[in-house]
Amino acid sequence: MPLKPRITPDKELWHQGIAQIILKVENLPPAAVAQVRAGINELMSLKLAMQAIVERVAGSSTCGECGGKCCRCGRYHFTAIDLVAYLVTGKELFAPDFAGEGCLFLDGDRCLMPPEYRPFNCITFACEDIEDRFTGEEKDRFYFLERELRLSYRKLQHHFPYRRMGLSVLSFTDNDDD
Repeated sequence: MPLKPRITPDKELWHQGIAQIILKVENLPPAAVAQVRAGINELMSLKLAMQAIVERVAGSSTCGECGGKCCRCGRYHFTAIDLVAYLVTGKELFAPDFAGEGCLFLDGDRCLMPPEYRPFNCITFACEDIEDRFTGEEKDRFYFLERELRLSYRKLQHHFPYRRMGLSVLSFTDNDDD
């Protein structure tokens, strides 16, 4: 009788992914570490600029009122590059809620990550309720910053000799050898 494949729980995948990505960062040459640190600073600045636009239209209160419905699909949004931001800045990593039914990264109606550490999908998503409050100039600026952020992520990925740094932390396993 064939054996059923073992399904690895997300919490275990999370810990395996974290360990694998830490090894990849530790194996970077010193010159690459400096470039990655500079790239992470750029990434974080862009995210803060985007969040500032959302805050000007009371985005946090809108999100709090709706309960973060958009966040319920976020389990795979936190990428290796997002983890690298925590590693190179020395910021303590949060503990996702694997027992909940919603987004792993919410604690009630509050995100576990400061805006500058949030994944691309989280920081770039503006629902209709929020986007409708943007002025034309704010909307143009928001989507300009989104394009710049996308480019910043791509540039960061090129500092790593691993194909998968843009993928979810949950996609890394102990037997990855890329």
